[in-house]
Amino acid sequence: MDRLERARRLLEAALREVEAEIATPSCGLRQAQLASCRETLTGYLAAVNAGQLPPRRDRPEALCRLVLDGWPFDAAVSSAVLAAERAFRNA
Repeated sequence: MDRLERARRLLEAALREVEAEIATPSCGLRQAQLASCRETLTGYLAAVNAGQLPPRRDRPEALCRLVLDGWPFDAAVSSAVLAAERAFRNA
């Protein structure tokens, strides 16, 4: 599997996790943070699908900071978001 396909799959999985957490909160995460995360992941996925990725050095890691600063590490949504953003950065 190439890097773009891996990023696409991980982004889709992370979006499903975020949507599930929004629908049925189980980790005590703030809805505003989840909405922002969903918006960012959707933008990443759109860029991957369109094949219009910015240069690697210009790809942000804003979600990483959000997750590490305030989300529980053992939550499935946390690890899914971190993996997706890393895959986007490396695509």
